[in-house]
This record gives sequence, C-alpha cells and structure tokens, in this order.
Amino acid sequence: MTSNVWRILVLMSIAAAASCSNRDKNESSGNVDAGGSQHSDPSIDSPTDAAADAGAGAGAGADAETAGSGPPRQNNLLRLKVTGSGFDPAAPAAPPGQRYYTIALRGVGRSRSDVAIDVQRFVFAQDERGCISRPEADASWLKHPLGATAVFTAERPIEGQIAFAVPDDSKQIRVLIAPAEIEALAVPAGEDFTPSWPNPVSKIEDGTTLRVLVLPRGESAAANSPPPAGRMRVVLDFVIENLKSTQGIEFTTSQQLRLVDPQGKFVQLDASTKELGCRLEDGDVIPPGQARRFMASYELPPGDPLRLQYRGFEVEEASVDLP
Repeated sequence: MTSNVWRILVLMSIAAAASCSNRDKNESSGNVDAGGSQHSDPSIDSPTDAAADAGAGAGAGADAETAGSGPPRQNNLLRLKVTGSGFDPAAPAAPPGQRYYTIALRGVGRSRSDVAIDVQRFVFAQDERGCISRPEADASWLKHPLGATAVFTAERPIEGQIAFAVPDDSKQIRVLIAPAEIEALAVPAGEDFTPSWPNPVSKIEDGTTLRVLVLPRGESAAANSPPPAGRMRVVLDFVIENLKSTQGIEFTTSQQLRLVDPQGKFVQLDASTKELGCRLEDGDVIPPGQARRFMASYELPPGDPLRLQYRGFEVEEASVDLP
C-alpha cells in the first residue's frame, strides 16, 4: 500500500508563498495571541446571514455546548473564524449514529495572491473525542453554501456554510483546514479544545508513516442492532496518528485492521460498524499531521481470544493480543 499525497490548490508561485511565510503575524489588524487568534478584525467578526442560519439550531433543537461562534485562527495564508454553528433542524435524517451539524465559516486571505481550498478534500470537522467527519457533498438544505472550492482573497472576506454528519453525541466541534504542505488550522466552533482519549492498551508503530493506538474496548451497545444468537459483538476503539505533515493517508479499515480467530482465520468488519457514529469509511483520510479516532465492530463466537492483525504501509504485518 502507498500513502496518498494530498496537495493544496494554491493560486500563487512558490516565490510568493515563501515571501508570505516570513510575514509578521502581528502586522495588520489587532493583536495575535499564542494560539494564533487576532481580536480586532471587523472584516471577519461582523455577524452575517450565513452565521445566523448556521446558528439557528442553537435553540431548543440543539445542545448549548455545540452551538455558536468561536475565536479566529490564522496561519501565513489564511485567517478564519466560525461565525455560527449548531445541529441543523433543517437537515434531513442523517446516517445511523450521526446528526447533521452546520458551520458558517468566514475568512480572508493573508497572501498577495488568492488561496483556493478544495472543501471536500481538505476541510474536516472534529469533535472532542477526535472523531473526524468530511463535508456533505450535496447539502441542498443550506441557504448559504460555501461551495466546492473556497477562494480567499486579501481584499474582502468570504463566508459560507458547510454541513457535516458528526456523531450524534458530539459535545464540541472544531473545523480542521488540513491540506498538505502548509500549516493546518483548527478553528473552534465555540470554546477552544484539544481532542482527547483514554490511554491506549496497545500501540502499533508503522515506521515514519503512522501510529495505531488501540484504546480500551468500546461498548457493544454502541451499535443499534443485536448480534445473532450464539455470537458476540466486539467494538474496538482506535486512534490513528498520521506522522507525516505533508501527506494525507487513505486508510482501509476492512483490509488493514482485522481480528484473527484461534484457527488463524480473519474476522472481517461487521456491517454494524455503519451504525457507529464515530467511524471511518474504507478509503477515507487521516489528514496530514493529525490524529483520527474511530470505532469498528466485529462478530465472533463467545469466548474466543482476541488478536488484532494490522497491515501497514512500511510494516507489512503486525499483530497484538487484546485484553
């Protein structure tokens, strides 16, 4: 298997990018804090229609912890702010275990040249546990969609909405802008946070490409449908850390993380995995330099010992016994 290298579409020359990388982050409007926030830029702090629509779920239909705006964040190329967010009452029914969450994102460029971001490829939502969601490609219920490609200029801000199917019990959300080869941005929708998870019970190192953390076992009740008679369901909880800052890693859970039964036969992913809110579809991405948490469900006879086999990128195979 090979890593898939994901690159940003930036409308500038390498020389222009290099010239902006040395720009003082305090240069334009307001003071920048240690986290990259700048506090007095009315061009992205002003309320807008998109923000009002995204925040419409802040009433009775949404949890207070998951609605509102957050502090701005910036790197050498972009300055972004979530101006409104919440579980969206206008959205249709989401896939099992998930709800649609709408974010209004407003931003300006900080470069002399325009910066274009492919939203579907490089924009993600992440909750407080580390679960990651991709934008919905056809969110027809949005009144002010950001569009497939967001082009940021220094002359004026742009703003639009993005919808994500996130785990239905998410409490906090942030937006990750994580293309390859530039500094990623984590823009909170509300109070800032860093995702966290329990200490792992096992680790698998895959060279300089990634690290797999096996967390304490999840509850089988997380999947809605019961297992067949005479079978038990095991829900495993993983975090994958992408160790490369310049590459997004496409990961195929069904082929790369399998249980092995006592006879040496592989136990494949069970269909109930699709009922778990925090999941990773085959071929989905671990963004450059980021960690992604997800769960996977397996069925096997009761009492069988659990052994996990990992098929990697630099490491052909690795196996660990699970408690």
